[in-house]
Amino acid sequence: MNVKYENNILKQENVDKASVQFSPLFIQVITMSIFLLAAVLIVSVAYYVSGPAILQRLDDNVGENLMKFAQALEQNKNTEDAKRIYEIATHSRFAGEFNRTYVFYRLGYLCWADQEYDKSVEYLKQAIQSEEHPQINAFEFLVDSLLRIGKPDEALPIIEKWLQKIQNRDDLADAHYYLGRVYELLKEMPKAEETWTKGHKILPGSRASSELAFFYKKQGDCKKAVYYAEAVLKAGLLTTREQTIKKLISDCSSSK
Repeated sequence: MNVKYENNILKQENVDKASVQFSPLFIQVITMSIFLLAAVLIVSVAYYVSGPAILQRLDDNVGENLMKFAQALEQNKNTEDAKRIYEIATHSRFAGEFNRTYVFYRLGYLCWADQEYDKSVEYLKQAIQSEEHPQINAFEFLVDSLLRIGKPDEALPIIEKWLQKIQNRDDLADAHYYLGRVYELLKEMPKAEETWTKGHKILPGSRASSELAFFYKKQGDCKKAVYYAEAVLKAGLLTTREQTIKKLISDCSSSK
């Protein structure tokens, strides 16, 4: 009996020692579990309170981030990749409407520069669609693209909208030049002449002046043709047209 009793006591002591040995590990596990549980609860509460807003903000900035990437590519003359990134950006969310229309403008402009006029029309129409944030610079390239693909009738209401948005003299003169071109293509020459004359008065020597010079040359009115041609040379705004303008003056002089 004493032997059995002593054996039981020894066994109990061994169990107690084992319990004492595992107690620190057990405490560490419990402590870590508590910390993890607390962290999960904190993260869950934080996400519940502001997580959706943070994710929404990140989602809203996707368009802007792609826009900046495309701008960098464009500045490095990598226009093909820039067009691809701008195209992806058009399907993304934007925090600001102005940035969204700007992406359509740049994409449309690059297509215009590559003579892809059908595509440029598609994108540039989106660039001016917003009532609050239209891209003013997009109007000229949109109208020019429409004229190049033979759609002057579609260009007419766009120019009228453009005229309502213009804020400087140069753009106003350009708009009158294009409006005159529309009337010319629509075979309404009296309106074209009147419109180009307004454009010349707004900015003498502009493209409207050049159109008037060639218009009167065709009419056989060399006096008026030379008047507007000389205005172009004096202003020095159309350097690429100087040779043809000088030839016009020379032809008029030799025909006297």
